[in-house]
Amino acid sequence: MEKRLWKTCIGGIATAVFCVATCAQSFGAEAKSVDDMEKELNALKASVASLTEQIQSVKQDKVATSAPANSKEEIDALRSEVHSLKEEMQTAAEGEQTLKAEDITGNVYSEFAKKVKLGGQIRTRAEYSNGYYNVPTGNATLPGQDFKTRHASQSTDDDYVLNQARLWADADVNEHLRVFIQLQDARVFGSEGTTVGYANPGNENSIFDLHQGYFDIKKLFELPLTVRVGRQEIVWGDHRVIGNFVWSNVGRVFDGGRIMWDTDATHAEVFAARVDEKGFLGDTSTPGDKNANENLYAAQYAFKKLVPSALLELMYIQKNDQDSVSNSAVTNGFAAPGAGTVVIHDIGARIDGKVPDMDAWDYTVEAHGQFGDYADLTQRAYAGAARTGYTFKDLNWKPRFGVEYDYASGDHNPTDGKHTTFDNLYPTNHWQGNYGFVDLLSWQNLHDARANVKVQPTNKLTAQVDYHYYWLASANDGWYLANGTSAFGHPGVSSSNSLADEIDLTVGYDLYKNVKILAGYSFFDPNAWITQTAGDHINTQWGYLQTTVTF
Repeated sequence: MEKRLWKTCIGGIATAVFCVATCAQSFGAEAKSVDDMEKELNALKASVASLTEQIQSVKQDKVATSAPANSKEEIDALRSEVHSLKEEMQTAAEGEQTLKAEDITGNVYSEFAKKVKLGGQIRTRAEYSNGYYNVPTGNATLPGQDFKTRHASQSTDDDYVLNQARLWADADVNEHLRVFIQLQDARVFGSEGTTVGYANPGNENSIFDLHQGYFDIKKLFELPLTVRVGRQEIVWGDHRVIGNFVWSNVGRVFDGGRIMWDTDATHAEVFAARVDEKGFLGDTSTPGDKNANENLYAAQYAFKKLVPSALLELMYIQKNDQDSVSNSAVTNGFAAPGAGTVVIHDIGARIDGKVPDMDAWDYTVEAHGQFGDYADLTQRAYAGAARTGYTFKDLNWKPRFGVEYDYASGDHNPTDGKHTTFDNLYPTNHWQGNYGFVDLLSWQNLHDARANVKVQPTNKLTAQVDYHYYWLASANDGWYLANGTSAFGHPGVSSSNSLADEIDLTVGYDLYKNVKILAGYSFFDPNAWITQTAGDHINTQWGYLQTTVTF
């Protein structure tokens, strides 16, 4: 029994030391997490329970063997130790509850850290182009001239590699607050001119930027209402009038505020964004132009269940450009600098869905009308688009055959005081190849007849072939590129409005869950209007290979 008693005493001393160490660490080290303290407290409880069992065992041994009287003193000592340990355990439990209430400010293992999602994406795209391809020159990435000068008498041949890297953090702080931050580096391989540092720091510093940074106030007043403020991407429908320009190496974002209402049956939103900040004095060449900012105001109301198996969207958009010196009317040759500002009101509707009880048929119809002021001209324009397709879901490769027709009004007489060319506003014209994947057309002064076939040989592989035939709504107006600028002005020298043909081949392959490969080739063949205006027949070829890694 003496050995048993000695073993018990040693166990009690070890437990006491463990308790003291635990308490010291729990209250002296702010970096220790609540989870760790709970584990230590549970271990302490187990030790006390074990010690109590040993005391009971000693008492039983004493009765069985008629232990000497001095055993009672040893048992009393053990009981005293157990009492002390229980007091320490109570103190630790109270400390643990206090720490939970305060949530240990600044601890990387706190509950808030579990609410933050981190992610990123690296997209690399190698391109080759010749002919009329509009080489990207934005964001100080590629040098170049304006389109008309570059293609005055010769084809442009070039190859380059675009690289886009994005990192983001998405934090649901609580039921009513969300914060989203996305950083982006967009560059062209070799654009710095050297492999050592920044050769042109004044320009190249602009390639790293805050792509998105906003906060959401959710369930405002306990309603399905969200307020979003900050830099953000905004996409409506098929990107035809408002899009994030996702194909671009830089992309489009809007700086502003957005209010969204969303239920099972409807969606509504309004937003205001500052597109271009010029400062109070505006352009210094026109001292009287005190406000030269460009703003965007828009509202949308969508019905999710009003039309069976379809979404119906009603839209209002106002483009408000107070810069009378370099607005789109001046850039496209319809007004002289200082003639007036551009304020366009756009009212549109879009329906997108499938035929009820025949979901193999899909369709989309969108239409817009515009009025307002285009410098010193009156804006009156309209546009429409319709597409439909049928997917043979029971056949191998699940082929889909589709057709599409797009129309946007042009200006027949630039001297009648009216501007009737539709303004494409803020689109992503590359999206789904709306007007061809080579990005030489926009939704302005255009007829576009399209047919395509899409197949899926495997779950990972898709392929699509598109054919477009383009002709101008008005031969007296211009040919408008994907960025909304007129390629050659509006010369009115052609007797034909036949513009071009285009063939696109697109192949996508999901290599792994987070690795996607996309490749494409396009051939653009100019017709009579371009040939007569440019004085030459220049074909365009464009090919690319893109890899996107998301993590």
